[in-house]
Amino acid sequence: MKLWQLTLLSIFITAPVWGGVKAYFNHNPKTSYTDPYRNISRPGDDLEQIVLGEIAKAKKTIFIAVQEIRLPLVAKALVEKKKQGVDVRVVIEHDYNFTVMTQRDDDGNEHEASRLTDLRALVDVNKDGKFSKDELESRDAIHMLQVGKVPVMDDTFDSSNGSGLMHHKFMIVDGKSTIVSTANFTLSCIHGDILAPTSRGNANSMISIQATSVAKVFDEEFSQLWGNGKRGNFGHNKTYRGPQIVTVGGTKITIQFSPTSQRYNWEESGNGLIATHLAKAKKSIKAALFVYSDQKLSDVIENRHNAGVTLGFLVERKFAFREYSELLDMAGIEMLSPNCSLEPDNHPWKNPAKEFGIPTLALGDVLHHKYGVVDNKTVIVGSQNWSEAANYTNDETVLVIEEAKAADQFTQEYDRLISKSRLGVPATLKKEIIRLETECSSKGLYF
Repeated sequence: MKLWQLTLLSIFITAPVWGGVKAYFNHNPKTSYTDPYRNISRPGDDLEQIVLGEIAKAKKTIFIAVQEIRLPLVAKALVEKKKQGVDVRVVIEHDYNFTVMTQRDDDGNEHEASRLTDLRALVDVNKDGKFSKDELESRDAIHMLQVGKVPVMDDTFDSSNGSGLMHHKFMIVDGKSTIVSTANFTLSCIHGDILAPTSRGNANSMISIQATSVAKVFDEEFSQLWGNGKRGNFGHNKTYRGPQIVTVGGTKITIQFSPTSQRYNWEESGNGLIATHLAKAKKSIKAALFVYSDQKLSDVIENRHNAGVTLGFLVERKFAFREYSELLDMAGIEMLSPNCSLEPDNHPWKNPAKEFGIPTLALGDVLHHKYGVVDNKTVIVGSQNWSEAANYTNDETVLVIEEAKAADQFTQEYDRLISKSRLGVPATLKKEIIRLETECSSKGLYF
């Protein structure tokens, strides 16, 4: 048996299992692996190997919908499966449908410029400032898929300029197995930034489900996106489907896809599904979120807090204390925007929570999780951030797993994160709030 096969075997044997469902975390302190691109030994589950293991098993179909794909090993595996006659299809966000040779510098967007810099560093193996044929065909994932004739569609294939974001992160193999992740298929999301040796990847999770019933639900979503292969359906061009409930080995799983048109009641949306399960909390709600900005979700959580439910909320540093963040409500404070306005329906809590803040991560890494745990019995996870944009605009997945063993795995990840977190309102934020109020008052825009 080859070394990589032994590695995969170890991964699948040691992963927690409940009813055909497995959970993985790329910062899991109980496991370790070697980053295949930077040759760095680090703690965590190798999420790329989970994906590769499922691809290796494919006999008929591999359908992937992921915002961004940059992992060369995944691209190589998909091309090999295409050569073997497997029907391989990939859907991505149009902003990331480029190769290192076709994308121009974008000086107006710092995030996109950084992405391009990282891609160039990944592809330019010998660091000569050029991109050879061998480098392009072994390191540039989109180029590899193009050369390998793997069909790739993005959200402009519905004859628009793109939906909101094609923000899904799922893969279905042979109509039997499904992977749902918070991670994009990139080094940054899984292993760590190519140019940051201290980076260990954005904090993410991945769920693997071996069940035809679940795969069928995701196949239907992929079919909507793919359309006829030339014209797809994204955003509100998709047919609305409410929550779909399946049972896998005794585990109840609810699946819903976004966006939801505002013609429907909010309760019928993806965030409405999240709220339904948060409202059931009797003991605790713990969450680790990239973005938390939906006012209605905040109102539901406040209700449970006032009923005595214990809260624990961690939010990515970049977004935790913006004027639109519901972490401000939770802290009982409000903050003016740069144009001197408050968030519509803003509602600072009269009874502020105590356990909230931002995790301390390695330089270059962000909290990319999108999950909540209710009473340590139910996990809410998926690609969907807890925001209005995710709910009403983007192509997203919300997954609710009602299983205590699953909940415990996510609670352990929360406990790991909070052990190295800064809780409460930062002193710098208090100063910024005063500065904005003073500046807006001097302009006669705040009273």
